[in-house]
Amino acid sequence: MKTIDEIEKLTTEDLERISLDESVAVPEGLEDRIRSSIHEKKVLHGRLLWLAGAAASIILVVAIAVNYRPNTLKDTFDDPALAYAEVEKALISFTEIVNNQMNNISK
Repeated sequence: MKTIDEIEKLTTEDLERISLDESVAVPEGLEDRIRSSIHEKKVLHGRLLWLAGAAASIILVVAIAVNYRPNTLKDTFDDPALAYAEVEKALISFTEIVNNQMNNISK
């Protein structure tokens, strides 16, 4: 009996000659075992593909749900000049608070 290393070193011609040699005894049920093994691998491969597809779908749904933000922002001012005045008032108020805090720290 040949080792795996010896078999791997055989040429295509050697393998074909051996396969045509009828003096080599083929174990009973070998073909059925090979077919069964191939079928099991195909079933496993199919299940893995189905599982990967399901996982990708779940990730896609979660990503969409996390990133979905309905546009709820609305303009609160119709007049841009009035909006600017309110922003300016808010910034002045913020500046006064910061200045008071800075004065308290420096005392």
